[in-house]
Amino acid sequence: MRVVITGGSSGMGRECCNLLSGIAEEIVIIDIMEPDIKDVTWIKADFTDVDSLHELEHELAGNFDVLINSAGLPPRESKELDILLVNFMALRKVSEIIIPKMNPDSSIVNLASKAGSNWKENLPQIKRLIPIANLSDLTSFCKREELNHVRAYDLSKEAVIVWTIASCEGLKQKNIRINSISPAAIETRILDDFISAFGERAAQMINRIGRPGTPQEVAEVIMFLISKKSNWITGIDLPVDGGTSAVVNCIQLDLSQLGYN
Repeated sequence: MRVVITGGSSGMGRECCNLLSGIAEEIVIIDIMEPDIKDVTWIKADFTDVDSLHELEHELAGNFDVLINSAGLPPRESKELDILLVNFMALRKVSEIIIPKMNPDSSIVNLASKAGSNWKENLPQIKRLIPIANLSDLTSFCKREELNHVRAYDLSKEAVIVWTIASCEGLKQKNIRINSISPAAIETRILDDFISAFGERAAQMINRIGRPGTPQEVAEVIMFLISKKSNWITGIDLPVDGGTSAVVNCIQLDLSQLGYN
């Protein structure tokens, strides 16, 4: 099994590398930061420079069985453009380069987020974003849509979910599965960025579900989605959130009196 992991030098991508060690024939990490992991191939790439990513086509030799798109930026102020570039446009670009190199019966997992869960309500804006193919048009889009960093982050993850769903049937014809996963709060070095961006409601939700998740807990789900055990699963977004979705649904739909309290 030959695997490509974007953002594999840290966080959930790094945890995937740990779990694949000794299993995968080769692990290729595409990241701006050099990994401190043994026995991997590192390709340096800046995902904010989407136009330069075409060079990956020549750096990625041979065919692959797994693509894990885990590179991403948190919601930081004044980084709206970079957030959309890294979290969605680069993800799509890298996928478009690697998909022709993927073997039959292979699997793609895209890292979305609980923050993308309102994609149905925001579908018109997502449909305006997804066709954008260059930096100039994306810059104009950000200004026209008056995005702040929080909305840019949510939108980037909504777009990942929608693009995953939209890509499912076409990739199925190539015998390639594609899914996304949506973690809630995860204990990584950027957790504080999320708490700062989403405010008190984020801290309250973490307290309500008991704790943040761990990168390994997310990586274990990714391992399932790339394995033969999930052969009949494709085109879905899978929440990995410690019950966050259930809590939100209980609040929104007034379900709390129907269960155990």
